[in-house]
Amino acid sequence: MTTLNTEQRLSEPTIAVLIDHENVGLDYNQYLFDQLSDMGRVIVKRAYADWSAHRSKRDQLLEHGIQPMHYFHNTKSGKNSSDICLVIDAVDLLYNAQIDTFVIASSDSDFVPLVNKLRGAGKLVVGAGRRDFTSPTLVKSCDRYIYLDDAIQQEQRRKVRQSRSTSGANSGSLVARALESSHDGRGQVPGSKLHQIMLRIDPGFNFKARGFSTFTRYLESLSEVQVSRSRDAGDIMVQLTSNQDPVSRPQANQPQARQAPATQPPARQAPGAQPPENQLPVRQSPARQLPASQAPVNEPDTNGHRSSSWDRDVNVAWNERGKRKISAQAAASDVARALSAENLKATGYPTLDRVLAGSEYLRSRWRREGNAIIRR
Repeated sequence: MTTLNTEQRLSEPTIAVLIDHENVGLDYNQYLFDQLSDMGRVIVKRAYADWSAHRSKRDQLLEHGIQPMHYFHNTKSGKNSSDICLVIDAVDLLYNAQIDTFVIASSDSDFVPLVNKLRGAGKLVVGAGRRDFTSPTLVKSCDRYIYLDDAIQQEQRRKVRQSRSTSGANSGSLVARALESSHDGRGQVPGSKLHQIMLRIDPGFNFKARGFSTFTRYLESLSEVQVSRSRDAGDIMVQLTSNQDPVSRPQANQPQARQAPATQPPARQAPGAQPPENQLPVRQSPARQLPASQAPVNEPDTNGHRSSSWDRDVNVAWNERGKRKISAQAAASDVARALSAENLKATGYPTLDRVLAGSEYLRSRWRREGNAIIRR
């Protein structure tokens, strides 16, 4: 297992996080940065506020390495100078820095013009805010929107896992956070990718300092994760132990429920006029059984009424970007929006290759090449 070298870091997508502190605060910052760890390297962290009124937040700023951008309120004008300065900084970064993704942490719909400006310049824009206070217009304007309130549910799940775990309490929580922010539709992450994400979340992580010669042996010492190896001796796959039950149980139960009608065909075929009507359900039953082991991947393909519209929505979104070559991140965001999902993993298509494989319409117009989608 190799660590990130300078060349690898320079090739990663870069992220700028601009936080409207007086709108979303700093309480969910760790969750936000965990969610972004799968998208690239955060090189700009700024929080905008009148910090003379928020002196108690000093430790949170230092903990996450966030640069406080201080602006006094002008009470006479009624304008929030911090918001205006956030917009100015975003535009300045757009033209004077190599930023691939902008994260606007705010629930304020006043930032919609800024989001549209950044996306129009070909940048990926991620919004972040509290669910109950976020404008639907802002959510739809972004390529992706992270609801910070979801951090509460994630923390509850983490406490349950820690209560079951017998070892690796501190380091294991880092593994869990990395897995939760980057796993595919089956809850798995390649070992090399997991190590990379853990270093993004905690640059001080070092498995050798914990007494392990390899990253794989370190993972195998943790009770809360399971490590599996492929037959071709490639990269290992890692998943949370607690993810095994929800993934495996539906697959084990589904065949039993679907095979039950198999005892009925003899009785149905007895009347001469009945077989033509009953043959269709009998033929459909095994067709549904075949992808049962791949349900998280093939589920969207079973919805025939969706395939005639969602792929065309994706094609329109990709064409509207006005480029022959679209970054994988931007393309994945468009797919998620077309399928009304938070991200690509939640659509049932864990990768862009699966997206193209599931739609002949898209496959005839686009192709995957490296970390991009190319128009044919």
